[in-house]
Amino acid sequence: MSQECSIVEDLLPLYKKQALQATTVEYVEQHLANCEHCRQLATSKQSLGYHLLMKRTITFFHLVFIVLSFMFAINSSLLGNQTGFAISYAIFGSLTYFFYKNIWIVFAISSIPVFVWAIINNINNSLYVTHYSLTEIGTLLIGASYIALLHTIFALFGAAFAIMFRRFTK
Repeated sequence: MSQECSIVEDLLPLYKKQALQATTVEYVEQHLANCEHCRQLATSKQSLGYHLLMKRTITFFHLVFIVLSFMFAINSSLLGNQTGFAISYAIFGSLTYFFYKNIWIVFAISSIPVFVWAIINNINNSLYVTHYSLTEIGTLLIGASYIALLHTIFALFGAAFAIMFRRFTK
């Protein structure tokens, strides 16, 4: 197996997902036209189930962004009567998508900090929890989920705008 075969083998999952640039697609297709081994690999069921393993690391910028998202979640809330929260969360969702290029990360970063903040903020509030009963804790979790969902919806609108922007500017 040549070095080219190794390269094409690594590129096959992205090639099948049509996630390669045009010049790389051309390179892969030229190689597949001349290499029986790689052509068989490209059409085999084994390669269809192949998942590209990616190195997952957290950089300094990721940590800064996550900390800023927690601070943003604490300082902006629908219930805090901040009228600009919808626009700010849409911008936040858009920037998060541009930074990570993954809609699931937008969802996580826009919902989890708000959910955690809502629980921490209201767990000792006598209006919400008085006896720490299962019903009161359940109500607190449902309320925190609702608040997180509202914030996340606006962040996902911003992410949708970012996705459309990226597609039109390619």
